[in-house]
Amino acid sequence: MNGPSVLVAAIASATLLAATANAAEQRVGAHGLALPATFTGILPCADCPGIRHQLDLWPTGGYALRLDHIDRDTMIDALGRWHVDPARNALVLTGAGPSEWQILGNGHLRLLDREGQPIVSELPYELEPGPLAPFDLALPMTGEFVYFADAALFTECLTGERFPVLMEGDYLAAERAYLESRPAPAAPLLVRIDGRIAEAEQMEGPPRRSVTVERLHHVTPDGACDTRRAPAELVNTYWRIREIDDADPPSDGLRREPYLLLHDADGPRFAATAGCNTLIGGFERDGDTLSFGAAASTLMACPPGLAEFEAALGAALGAIAGFDSDGHVLRLRDGEGRVRTRLEAVHTPHH
Repeated sequence: MNGPSVLVAAIASATLLAATANAAEQRVGAHGLALPATFTGILPCADCPGIRHQLDLWPTGGYALRLDHIDRDTMIDALGRWHVDPARNALVLTGAGPSEWQILGNGHLRLLDREGQPIVSELPYELEPGPLAPFDLALPMTGEFVYFADAALFTECLTGERFPVLMEGDYLAAERAYLESRPAPAAPLLVRIDGRIAEAEQMEGPPRRSVTVERLHHVTPDGACDTRRAPAELVNTYWRIREIDDADPPSDGLRREPYLLLHDADGPRFAATAGCNTLIGGFERDGDTLSFGAAASTLMACPPGLAEFEAALGAALGAIAGFDSDGHVLRLRDGEGRVRTRLEAVHTPHH
């Protein structure tokens, strides 16, 4: 398959991914939150009865936030990206002004002050989690527009979320601008729009979240969404486990995202899981040498396959003697220089 056939397949695949993302099942990340999820609550307000919050978090690192001031005609919607600071167990929202939330053990979020410190108060500052129940948004957006084979997709830059584009509103202006300014057939074009995101019927398949172009502002032919992540440090980063001795994590039975976290708040310690039990112990580092001490473990029964992967993780960590990293991928090596574990940085900030 080549040429237009490849492009048609790419559009179809991207459309399927957009539909799948809207109906994604919750999974528990390394940070302890079951995502995707909607967090809700009414927080204190200085000059109104309260501010109703709705925060939608997607596992891919994007969020939508609505602030509704009760008894006032003030409602603010925002899109952005989130990351996690493991050292403080804090969820950090960036976009329309950063805000920080402490991740509590019960899965709730509690607002932190502007310095990222706990708010000492008996007033309610918590958001309660629930299944994802996204709200409709209407606001200016920047994203990458692609049109090919009578289908259009829009990837919103702040969240990284991808949506089908409905052929209504100012859609024809966007399509014409794309055909005139695209760098190559089926290549993305950066556009600025007034848009609406809401669930809508589709030509094929079930209803799903889609973008309506209310107004096209302009296009930037040589522009693109900035998807770069800041390089991650070895310590205080969630490293997702991708391989142990060239074996991938099992696809079934995972209770949590497989990860390794090294932290030094109370001395050099590590926590790791293959997706079932949690291993906790100490580590030593000197330059690019690294070793892990004996680990204690929780004692939950793990499904077949996952139990073997967990045993492989413990054996691999016990053999580690060094590492190398480019700030995005981490490779842990044994004393003979063989890569025993490959990991990637997740839940880290973007540039």
